[in-house]
Amino acid sequence: MGRLFFDVRVSEPMEFNLVQLALTIRSENVSRLALCLPLTAGSFASACRNAVCRFPVRVCDSCSCRESCPWHLVFGQTLTSDPAELKRHQKPPLPFVFSFPGLPVSAASGAEIQCGLVVVGQAIQHIDMLLEGFSEFLASDSCPVSAEITGIASRDYQGALQPLGDGGGISRPENLVVLSSTGLLECHVRDDSTMDIRLLSPLRLFENGHLLKLFDFSRFARSLMRRVSALAYYYGAYEYTCDFKALSDQANAVTCTDGHFTLSSGTGRKQSGVTGYGSFRGDLSGLMSFLVLGMYVHAGKGASFGMGMYELSSGREE
Repeated sequence: MGRLFFDVRVSEPMEFNLVQLALTIRSENVSRLALCLPLTAGSFASACRNAVCRFPVRVCDSCSCRESCPWHLVFGQTLTSDPAELKRHQKPPLPFVFSFPGLPVSAASGAEIQCGLVVVGQAIQHIDMLLEGFSEFLASDSCPVSAEITGIASRDYQGALQPLGDGGGISRPENLVVLSSTGLLECHVRDDSTMDIRLLSPLRLFENGHLLKLFDFSRFARSLMRRVSALAYYYGAYEYTCDFKALSDQANAVTCTDGHFTLSSGTGRKQSGVTGYGSFRGDLSGLMSFLVLGMYVHAGKGASFGMGMYELSSGREE
């Protein structure tokens, strides 16, 4: 796969961008494939390194090329040298997010499934590495079934698909739709006092090292504030200047008016978490930007590999 360079600039001061891809994957056993995809973290990172590393025998931390290395920019999670920002953001998240089909995958889906891939900010320039790494993973022994990417498309603000290429990579880069955070917020119809949340994959939030067994809106909102603001700071040249203490207090005051959440064991310890849906009421105005952007970047542990995916809708009238 040839290297492409995407010249992605911040669309306006104090903003960050993302792209949302749809990947069509063909497999002899789509059910088994969907089962294993959320567990690909280590194998995927190695496959991406193999795709771009010119000095595979070197240790990354001592490599003279690390500052210009696509793999280091995406997977290095380098901490900021600013003590104040380090205290606020701590370790940067990975700047990409996969979404996978929910289980079980119906036999009616045939031999293909569709996965999502969101890439944030500066990492957009290295989409080709992520796609090549994912293709290499699907073709490797780390993937328990034979699979290949057969189609790549970019979603626009309305969710319509713009074709980018086939399994060979991106051949129509002019169709890549770069979405701005402001544009996404403007497209989302919202009510700042009532809201429904539906978890589309298990949500894994921890407290004192223990997995939370119940959905707690305040913890969910604070997790999103940390994740979205860190992605914006490290990869999007955007720094949130809002009062996070006031927003935390706002989140604490939001109440669940109709909750149907439960702890799901998933298919193993790494895929267990809270699932379900609920309705919430309160002052959501200051939190809404984090809640909307969180639909694209997910929440909680394992977010980059499909966990913590959710959707929002306007709250139902009581």
